Amino acid sequence: MLVYHPAFDIYNCAFRMLQLLNNMKGKEIELDRLRIWDFYLAFPNEARKIKFPLDLLDLKKIFKNKPDNPYEDLIDPKRIAERMKPFQVSALRYLASYGLIDNNLFLKNIIKRTEIELPRELLTKIENISTEKENIIKLVQGFSDLALWGIKERTGLLEFRYDKKN
Repeated sequence: MLVYHPAFDIYNCAFRMLQLLNNMKGKEIELDRLRIWDFYLAFPNEARKIKFPLDLLDLKKIFKNKPDNPYEDLIDPKRIAERMKPFQVSALRYLASYGLIDNNLFLKNIIKRTEIELPRELLTKIENISTEKENIIKLVQGFSDLALWGIKERTGLLEFRYDKKN
């Protein structure tokens, strides 16, 4: 049986990555950080399971107030995040091939949007996001000052025990 999900679609992933990078305003971002936020754009219902720091309790309320939908719950989010990795990396290679992200930084697992402008039609679609995805963007901005290992620890999606705690 074939089942389609946007999480495993390279072009949809490239679109989500552009949505995230568009809101990063030219900042450099670690590959794993971008992968985590892409996961939450693909599965926004999973954001309610994040351990929020005390200074972001207002964000936590946004996600905790969302009614539970058993059909949207993932049995093993960590495994799904790992299955998404090849699609995410391929999407980033695709963006690098068009010069939309810096390829030299990408080779160092750092993602940065270049100055190449997107077509107006695509930019309009990137900026026109649902309330649910807009809340994920707020989450990304709220967690922007947190160290990568802290995000990994709070989300539980990627291994963090061997990361440097700086």
